[in-house]
Amino acid sequence: MTSFLIELRLWRWQRYTAFLALPLVMLHIVLQYFVFGIDTATFDAVSARARMAVFLGLDVLLLATVTAHAFLGLRSIFMDYAKNPVSAGRTTIFIAVIFAGVILYGLVALAAFL
Repeated sequence: MTSFLIELRLWRWQRYTAFLALPLVMLHIVLQYFVFGIDTATFDAVSARARMAVFLGLDVLLLATVTAHAFLGLRSIFMDYAKNPVSAGRTTIFIAVIFAGVILYGLVALAAFL
């Protein structure tokens, strides 16, 4: 029963991240294309915006949300092929480690603009 509750919780998080990612991606596109303009996407301009707490917060939230959504979906696909609890556990650990690496890489990339 515990495994079922964990899977249900992860399924719900997959939906939460989907609902959160949609407006965040739309906001990012509107800001980039219509507010700031794509022609002004120089390193200096992006760096100046990234130094503002609001935009940095939005970028970090977007990174975390989209990455979590992607890796929850990837885990769901891999779990279709996990035939026993040991391989299911290893799959979850593997996905969690790669997820953490991608988040770290994204944070380092964002820090380059600061």
